[in-house]
Amino acid sequence: MNIKKGFLVSIFLTFFSLFLFAQDGDQVKKIVIDAGHGGKMPGCVGKKSKEKDVTLAVALKFGKLITQHCPSVKVIYTRTDDATVEVYRRAEIANANKADLFISIHCNASENKAAHGVETFVMGLHKTEANIAIAKKENADILLEKNYKENYGGFNPNSPEASIIFSLYSTAYLKNSAILASKVQNNLLKNTNLADRKVQQAGFWVLYKVAMPSILVELGFLSNAVEEEYLIKKENQDIMAISLYNAFIEYKNHIEGKNLPLLDVKTGKPEMQIQKPDSETITPTPVVQKVEKSQTESQDAQTVANPNQATFRVQFMATPKNMDTQSREFRGFPNVKKYFENNLWKYTAGDEISWDEINAILKEVRKKYPDAFIIAFKNGVKIPVSEARQ
Repeated sequence: MNIKKGFLVSIFLTFFSLFLFAQDGDQVKKIVIDAGHGGKMPGCVGKKSKEKDVTLAVALKFGKLITQHCPSVKVIYTRTDDATVEVYRRAEIANANKADLFISIHCNASENKAAHGVETFVMGLHKTEANIAIAKKENADILLEKNYKENYGGFNPNSPEASIIFSLYSTAYLKNSAILASKVQNNLLKNTNLADRKVQQAGFWVLYKVAMPSILVELGFLSNAVEEEYLIKKENQDIMAISLYNAFIEYKNHIEGKNLPLLDVKTGKPEMQIQKPDSETITPTPVVQKVEKSQTESQDAQTVANPNQATFRVQFMATPKNMDTQSREFRGFPNVKKYFENNLWKYTAGDEISWDEINAILKEVRKKYPDAFIIAFKNGVKIPVSEARQ
C-alpha cells in the first residue's frame, strides 16, 4: 500500500471510530432527513428545476408528516432552506444527534435523456458503471467546498483511490439499512408508478460517514423531461412524502414490534383500518436448513405440539457462507438455526413463544453481535414480528 493509500485508510479509521456509538437497536426515536445539495450546490439541473429545490420540498413534507402523525419521533433536518451544507457536515449532524436513522433525498440525472425511474441505495462498493456514475455525481459537491482536501483527508470522488476508502466501510448497520431501503423503494413504486431501478449499493461519502442505518433515495430523473414534470408538481411531491412516511412507519413497526397506522395516499390521513405494517419487502422464504437431531429434540415442547404457533428468534448474522450451526462461534447461544434468504444464510438464536424470553436472549446475543434483532416464524415461514405478537 503506498503512502497516499495508507493516509486515506488512516483518516477513515480515525474519523469513523470517533462516531461509532451504541444505539438502542429496538427503538426509532430520532431521524435525520437530508435534503440533498442546496445553496451553491444545485445538484443536477433539469429544464425547469434544480435538484436542490425538489429534494428540499419533499424532505420538508416528509418531516412534517412525522411531526404530525408520529410526534414521539424527533425530526432533525440537515437544512430547512436553500442553505449550503457541506457533505461532511450532514454526517456530523446525524452523528452528533445520535440519530437512529438517516435518509438522504436526491434526484437523478443521466446523459441518456430516456433514463427514468426510482432507485434506493445503501452504502457499499460500486457494482456497476452506472452506480459509479451516480456516486460520483452525488459526491461531486465535495469539490465545490472550501478546504475540501483538509475536510476529506485528500479524498477525491473522481480518483481511483476512492474505492479504497469505501472498501473499509463497516457493515454494522447494513442489514437494517437494506430493510429500510426495500420499504422505501416498494412504497414509492406502489404509489407513483415510476419505473423500478431496484435497491442497490454504491459508495456515497455521506452514507459511509454516518454511524446508523442509512439510505440515499433517488426520486427520479430531472434529465428526463416527462419525469421532471412529474417531480416538480406539488401533488406528486405530496405522494412521494407520504410514501417515505409509510416506509418509515413500516420500518419502525418492524424494529419495535408495533402496529402504527400508515397514511392513505389519497387523503393524507391515517387509514381507518390499520394495515400490517411489517409486510416483508422480501417474499418470506421457507426455512432451508438441515436441523440436527439434537436441535429438533431441544425445541420447545409447546412449539412441537402446536406447529401453528408463531415463535420468535434473534437474528444475529447474515453471510453467503453456509456454516454449521454447531460451530464454536455460536457456542453459548440457545437453539441456533439458519435459513436461506436473498442469497444469504441467516443465523438465529432461540425459538421462543414468549416475547420476554426472546428479549432476554436478544440482550445476551447483542453482547457479541450488537446489531442483532428479533424476527418471527410460523410453520417454517418468516412472518412480520407485529403479526406474531398479535
